[in-house]
Amino acid sequence: MKKILSIALAAAMLLSTIVIGATAAQHEHTPVNMRNGASHWTECSECFEIIHAESHTYKSGSCTICGISEPHTGVVDSHEHENVNRILLYSHHVECTVCGTIKDVEPHTFENKVCTVCSMREPENPFRDVSDGDWFCTDVIRAYCFGLVNGKNSVDTFLPHDYMTYAEAIKLAACMHELYTTGKVTLQNGNPWYQSYVDYCKRSGIINKEYSYGELATREGYMEIFAAALPDSGLVPINYIIKDYVPDVPSDNEYADAIYKLYRAGILAGVDAEHNCNPKANIKRCEVAAIVARMMDDTQRLRFSTFEIDQDNVENDDGQTNDDGQTGDGQTDGEGDAEGGNDNTSSEGNDGNYVVLPGVDYEAPDGNYVANAKLTIHKQPEGFVAEGYGGKCELEVQVFGGKAPYTYEWRYIEFRNQKVKIENGDYVKDASTEALVLSIEKENILLGQAISCEITDANGDKVTTNAVKVYGPFSMPVESYSITAPMKEYCIVGRLADGILKKGDKVSVIRNGKVIAIGTAKDIQMFNKSFDEAVKGDNVGIAFEVIEGFAPAPNDVVVKYQPTHVLDTSDIIN
Repeated sequence: MKKILSIALAAAMLLSTIVIGATAAQHEHTPVNMRNGASHWTECSECFEIIHAESHTYKSGSCTICGISEPHTGVVDSHEHENVNRILLYSHHVECTVCGTIKDVEPHTFENKVCTVCSMREPENPFRDVSDGDWFCTDVIRAYCFGLVNGKNSVDTFLPHDYMTYAEAIKLAACMHELYTTGKVTLQNGNPWYQSYVDYCKRSGIINKEYSYGELATREGYMEIFAAALPDSGLVPINYIIKDYVPDVPSDNEYADAIYKLYRAGILAGVDAEHNCNPKANIKRCEVAAIVARMMDDTQRLRFSTFEIDQDNVENDDGQTNDDGQTGDGQTDGEGDAEGGNDNTSSEGNDGNYVVLPGVDYEAPDGNYVANAKLTIHKQPEGFVAEGYGGKCELEVQVFGGKAPYTYEWRYIEFRNQKVKIENGDYVKDASTEALVLSIEKENILLGQAISCEITDANGDKVTTNAVKVYGPFSMPVESYSITAPMKEYCIVGRLADGILKKGDKVSVIRNGKVIAIGTAKDIQMFNKSFDEAVKGDNVGIAFEVIEGFAPAPNDVVVKYQPTHVLDTSDIIN
């Protein structure tokens, strides 16, 4: 669920850059009134210190203190708070990730330059190679205050133009995750120094593979790590970025999901006016400091829109159609995703309308709700064919518009088009979320089934995804065979037990666990006709052209060829 953000919050993002120094605490607060769907408070526009945080008190449809209109549901939904510790430069507080309720707001109490409550460092610039005139100065100091960056080679040198290694990226990801989820950074170096951070990231699900830790990180590599460094509640989409929008990151790029997640959350906006990512380049430590600042302080995030609202697809909450649309500003975040600093833009256009962003309801200053797009599917789940058993497949759907929260019901089509609800079990998990997880095992009855998801929003509107199928690896027991050309070609008949076979695929014949023949599926025939592919359950005849090995026989199994397959005909008697 995503909390309701006020336009006041968006406006606050336009305020001046924080000036931090050894005496930064000594300033006169410039207060601005803030509010969201559950709380209101006063916040300093210079240091972001929070004061006077209270829950709304509604009477006659509006709050008696700040005047905000009561949510159009009538009451704030009853729920158990999901609290997270949040840290700002001059105060800390607890915030519910569901409704945004803020409580336990206290100023930092610094002793020996460290807060006794949350371990936040006292704001200062300890680095002699970071000057007030550097564009990255504020971001480096902010990241240092959060305890996320230190000196390199010595305590007073940051080396801002050095490139970041994968080890450094993983350390930052681990520390950000611990800080966001617990309010403190307690991790220490291991042996080698980065091992403790690698272990933490693996335990926390941030990384699931090995990296060349001493090598320089590419931009796409560090984005893959950073995109998993915070829970989804910390990377709520604020920008609508359509598929394939980033010119040099097509949707089939292996890092695309991570990169687009950061663009949508306002962490990145690209390196130029076209929002290119430059994914293969390395990244400097000063540039990473800006990313870290946006990760940990959502007031610093970059807002920009990439589309024009379709007026046939936009409604107000009362069901009335909006009259006009709004196109985004095409903002970039400057050099290397860093130089944009605090040059954020709100979602307000020149004509007074607001860009509609996925999954976010905005409140106008008069308390009315801004036009919301109709509930539509933004990302369809994709079918999957596994190379082997033992892994997992995630079917993910993303919706846009409507009203949060959404409910998800995954189903498969059984005999005579009956739709059966999928429940969690030995081979299924997360069946009521936007990401259904299936185990790729022979016993999973959902393999080969047509699976779809019905999404319902808080207004009761529904949309249904395309039906997709997940297959295990191709296999077909041989029922019979005939010789087409001795030792060269055979017609193998059988029923596909799993997977997909395509014409031209290289296949192997397995007998008693050994590969006795390797060849090509030259043709696939069903009903005396030639087909380009066959799927699980099809009865087919395969025109098997032998590359090496001997004739197949009943009870052999045909599988897709793997590079690990080694011919072994030692047990075959000619």
